[in-house]
Amino acid sequence: MDFLTLQAPNPGPLTLEGTNTYVVEGTVVDPGSNRERHLEAILAAAGRVERIVLTHHHPDHAAGARRLSELSGASVLAFGTELSDGYRVGELVAVHTPGHSPDHLCFWHPESRTLLSGDLIAGEGSILIAPPEGDLQAYVDSLERVRALAPSRILPGHGPEVQDAKAKIEEYLTHRREREAQVVAALRSGASSVKEIVEAAYADVPLVKRRYAELSAQAHLEKLNHRISQD
Repeated sequence: MDFLTLQAPNPGPLTLEGTNTYVVEGTVVDPGSNRERHLEAILAAAGRVERIVLTHHHPDHAAGARRLSELSGASVLAFGTELSDGYRVGELVAVHTPGHSPDHLCFWHPESRTLLSGDLIAGEGSILIAPPEGDLQAYVDSLERVRALAPSRILPGHGPEVQDAKAKIEEYLTHRREREAQVVAALRSGASSVKEIVEAAYADVPLVKRRYAELSAQAHLEKLNHRISQD
């Protein structure tokens, strides 16, 4: 199975070098940018576009979908409309993996054990979980769900291909557990605001990314509060 990869021209602190667009036998996954040159490159690489599917609605993944649909005549499929958990899209199977966003999907190719992970897993760094849309407990549950699939490789929404999928998923789960322990330690030490938690638990995060750290800390607090309410 050939997975053609194109990179959208939308680099940034959260998108890394840009959003990865994948073409799998007539299926385009995440057109990304709405820039005409990028969309023309997708059409040229695909040869034909039978359908356009989205991992989730965020603009860095979905902005070009409508225009690509106009250019190709292909329909756009997303969770909550045509796609649902287990839905087969050509050779791919949709896997509902909420957490980064409620509508997030990964796409699974069972034959090659390849996971197209969208914003569940990045090739480098971690994924921002930003409340109220982001839900850290749902995100961790989604990581555990794809771990159970035992993928051999991961094609992420951002960053390079992950060839040791098992190690990457374990790394992500360990990171969240360690960060939660740091947040709990900060609370026990007397931190009483998100900013104080970030100062204590996210000292390794550069100052320019502290606003993202504050969102992450809030996500951990909501996860902890949910756990307390369930006890």
